[in-house]
Amino acid sequence: MALTEQQIKIISERPLKNRLDHLRDKLRDNVDNPQEEDIADLLGVLVGSPAAFSLPSPDGNGEVAGKLFSVHQNVRRGAVRHDEFCPLIRHVVANSPDLDIWAAVFTLIADLKPSTPPPPSIPPTFGGTPIKTSSSRLADSETRDIVEGELFEEIKNCTFRNVGGFWDKFFDSKCWRQEQKAMLEGILTTHDGQRWPDFPSIPDEKPVWDWLRSLEERFLVDAPYKFHTTRTANQFKERKGQMDLFLQRPAAEESDTFWYKHVLVVGEQKMSYDTSRFKGDFLQLTRYVRSVFADQPTRRFAHAFSLCASKMELWVFDRSGAYSSGTFDIHDEPDKLARALVGYATMDDDLMGLDTFVERQDGHRYVTLVDASDKETRLRLDKAMVRQKAIVCRGTTCYETQDSHVAKFSWASDKRKLEVEQLRRAEAMGVVGVARVVAHRRITTIAEMREGLQFPAAHRFRGEDVQFGDPPTNTTSSKRKSSSDHTSGDASGSKRRRPAGQKSKLATVLNDQLSIGNTKPSLYTPGEDLWENRIYSCLVVSPAGRVISEFRTIKELLEAERDAIRAHWSLYDKGKILHRDISSNNIIITNPETANGFKGMLIDLDLAKIRDSGPSGARHQTGTMQFMAVEVLRKTDHTYRHDLESFFYVLLW
Repeated sequence: MALTEQQIKIISERPLKNRLDHLRDKLRDNVDNPQEEDIADLLGVLVGSPAAFSLPSPDGNGEVAGKLFSVHQNVRRGAVRHDEFCPLIRHVVANSPDLDIWAAVFTLIADLKPSTPPPPSIPPTFGGTPIKTSSSRLADSETRDIVEGELFEEIKNCTFRNVGGFWDKFFDSKCWRQEQKAMLEGILTTHDGQRWPDFPSIPDEKPVWDWLRSLEERFLVDAPYKFHTTRTANQFKERKGQMDLFLQRPAAEESDTFWYKHVLVVGEQKMSYDTSRFKGDFLQLTRYVRSVFADQPTRRFAHAFSLCASKMELWVFDRSGAYSSGTFDIHDEPDKLARALVGYATMDDDLMGLDTFVERQDGHRYVTLVDASDKETRLRLDKAMVRQKAIVCRGTTCYETQDSHVAKFSWASDKRKLEVEQLRRAEAMGVVGVARVVAHRRITTIAEMREGLQFPAAHRFRGEDVQFGDPPTNTTSSKRKSSSDHTSGDASGSKRRRPAGQKSKLATVLNDQLSIGNTKPSLYTPGEDLWENRIYSCLVVSPAGRVISEFRTIKELLEAERDAIRAHWSLYDKGKILHRDISSNNIIITNPETANGFKGMLIDLDLAKIRDSGPSGARHQTGTMQFMAVEVLRKTDHTYRHDLESFFYVLLW
């Protein structure tokens, strides 16, 4: 099919790049007899590509992404002959130009005539909080393209550059100890007033690494943290990825194996500086930071930097986004480079963003909270149960305590009523089947951590298509095996789960497909707040239990679901509270002897709201998209019936 000038322009501005590389070998083996899984994978990549969301459909009804998603559904239903895809696959295998590949896509769509999803039966009210996808639901085994695509959706509207006060907050040399100032002065002696003469003229990775190491060995020998690099993609335990530069504490023994739980600062080095490549370089850095937060889930924020030729930019990532110092040239501003090197190598735990709330003593971890009697109580954290792998999210992290309670750390929007308040209300009103509060403490907020900083408007990424649909929404599927690690015990339920991340790209498309028009949500207007303030707290609840996806028998599954529905009714009827986040990990299997006769209970009231109350004002609803009612995805007001629909999806899952 011949392409129009508009189509050619869109395709040229939004190239496929290397998105199809990992599929070619599989497709090459079955060019004339393609397999369903290979076709589905190919469609998934094309659906998630930037061009698919901008190219109008051949019939003028919607975008190509929506048509390809419908084709994918038909493939999964066995409603399409596989040989229909042979022309497209031949172009992919031959590494044909993007124009040829998309021309084959248009021909395929025209031949198959996929339908567009019907309009909703109930019109959207836009009274519900917007939904947005995030990287939380992706497994570590997902491809780099998929992870970075989800990360971009997660962070693109909350990234800030050239933040005022950045240097004074994190690298204020006037407040440094004498030994830090001596390190700074020593490094600056190697700058000749014009440039760093020993900085390599061809700034490839190895020469730049050698130069940094020489500065470290001469001037940072007494610094507590050291620079490291990796030579292969397999040196990080449990996750792949070759990180150019990073800092961590010196290991007791030299080893070629590293752990993200030990990483303090993430660095990315490039041979050249190219502003058109910023997005890709930034997402690569962001992917490493995601792994740091996954393995250090109670970390408050993480430092990172990029060094592209002689251009450097320092970054801080927290649960509300990323912000930077702005780009500077290390030759023209040597003081900034020297302050960065000394600062990263000597920062205290507070400036580094490490967890300073949990006490570590005799190999155990403790938290000091306030109990129901308003007295301080000290609890020991034992087994990790849940961790969330996204960056911009609630960062939900759960531990079992020594007393068989559950300690939950999370970053909740300050626009919502805190979970501890909802649980106390439920208990006071006689609700049964819902976890009860043991102790609680507010730890900090994003506003407190960002105090003294002046934020400009959010960074606009080059080529970002702002006219497609609504502002992106946030659905963090927290606490699935694929999205948040369950490190607790019995894995028998895992055999019954759908493969992690199987529909990650397509779920994103479905989310966008179901959003309607460009009507502004009533809850949040861009510009009201530059970033979302979150409250970090630790909440201990009782009783502990197993998530329902870890059921051991069919009877146990059904009894737990039945009692959780009873709990939902009690919460709604007696407590006047609507849960709004029914998912496989918010229903727990409990011992009826310690749970007032309930074999299943509801947990996690982070997204709950008082019945008939107005919008919370939160930017996004970070619920679990796999279990959301279709009408909620279409922005209809959330009702009890939608929660019941979610119970049904839990049973199917």
